[in-house]
Amino acid sequence: MTEQVKTNTLFSIIWSILSKWGSKLIGMVSTFVLARLLTPADFGIIAMATIVVALLESLTQAGLNLYILRYKEHDNRVFNAAWTVGIIQSFVIAVPLVVLAPFIADFYSQPVLTDVIYCLALVRVIQGLNNFGIIIAQKEMNFKVDFVLTIWTRLSYLAATIGFAWYLQSFWALVIGQLVSSIIGCLLSYFIHPFRPKLSLYNWQDMLKYSKATVPLSIARYINNQADVAIVGRVASAQFLGVYHIAVNLAGLFTKELLMPVIRGLIPNLSVLRESANFKDILLITFAAAVYVFLPVGIGLSLVAEEFVPVFLGDKWLAAIPMLQWFSLYAMIGGIMMFFSEQFLVMMEKEVVSNRLMWARNVILITTILITLVYLDVSHLPKMLFFSVLLALPMVLVSISRELEISLQRILGSWWPALTGAVVMFVVLTFFPQLHWPLFFVLLLKVAIGGICYLATIILLFVVRGRPENTLESLVINKAFGYK
Repeated sequence: MTEQVKTNTLFSIIWSILSKWGSKLIGMVSTFVLARLLTPADFGIIAMATIVVALLESLTQAGLNLYILRYKEHDNRVFNAAWTVGIIQSFVIAVPLVVLAPFIADFYSQPVLTDVIYCLALVRVIQGLNNFGIIIAQKEMNFKVDFVLTIWTRLSYLAATIGFAWYLQSFWALVIGQLVSSIIGCLLSYFIHPFRPKLSLYNWQDMLKYSKATVPLSIARYINNQADVAIVGRVASAQFLGVYHIAVNLAGLFTKELLMPVIRGLIPNLSVLRESANFKDILLITFAAAVYVFLPVGIGLSLVAEEFVPVFLGDKWLAAIPMLQWFSLYAMIGGIMMFFSEQFLVMMEKEVVSNRLMWARNVILITTILITLVYLDVSHLPKMLFFSVLLALPMVLVSISRELEISLQRILGSWWPALTGAVVMFVVLTFFPQLHWPLFFVLLLKVAIGGICYLATIILLFVVRGRPENTLESLVINKAFGYK
């Protein structure tokens, strides 16, 4: 890999991280403030509407963003066609939403959902008109453009939502926030990138052929991510669904969402990375990085949930504590599997294998949900979902090992320092003494101690092993401290 490629890769990843984490940081602030201004039932109503929108998106997801990123040539005709297909997709989603809105409201016994869904259909049309130049910028590894668009769009959502939530004290603030941010995002996309798309259906046959492989994966991903929420919305109250929705989203925010910007930064460089002689070593280090991040965050969030929820959400969300404890572990394992089986397999043109794995995971998921509802209670669902992904993990790892031709022993062997550090952190925080301090300070102390224990264990093991090369530790520590 040339120095220029390395530099471009590094900066693309940095801007992608800034974009995604900046967006999530603003999202966290929004969630924490809105949780104190609105009620769990308000969030539950919006979750019901979002479930339907996500379903229609999965049924029509052509995956053209990734198609363009994998397309080797810079062809405006292809870009125009992809933009046109995106507009068509937005109307294919919006029109059924408008038609089905009254029936959806009746299904959930929430008449107000009709108007909410009408508004969300308009949001989807506006988003479909966004300038395709943003995707072109990503293809050119210019993630600074994406960063500017993302941050300003999220800030507009934050300002509009919090302002209207304070004024209206209603879930309509969440709807208005989406409308405002979609309009600003669309206008800004044309302001910050010079590309001006035109209606075209050039090369649509090839796009259709590609989408045939991605739509099944999109549908499977929807089932994997939304099946439990959809069922909870039908069998439980809006109040319970609101708490459930916030808990699962917070867990995903601190786990799955952490590594998505890294993936987005790597996608445009995949063809170059695959030509490297040490490509498998790069994959092993990348996989290890995912585990090194997911483990402490997932386990740590579970262990501090009792302080986290009342500090950041308030006392009316205390029912989210046991959910967050299990959802953080669920999202931790689910994030690892997503990183391996969804993103990398698709990038390496193994969509069929990724589809099979996702559908196999869905069989386990749906079976788990049905068993929970028949023999237990919906309140046990977070715990049961964790056991379902734990059951699916070996299947994913074996498949990844076979498809990438990397031994399972090598994959798991790069994880054991992180696993050891996570165990040490778990023991220390489990036996943490009860302190009669303000919860905020207890939370900060537990996070600090847990993080120190985890990092100290990994560094100690690295030194004891003689600072081995070709490991994540050597890459990070050697660069940070100048070791040879």
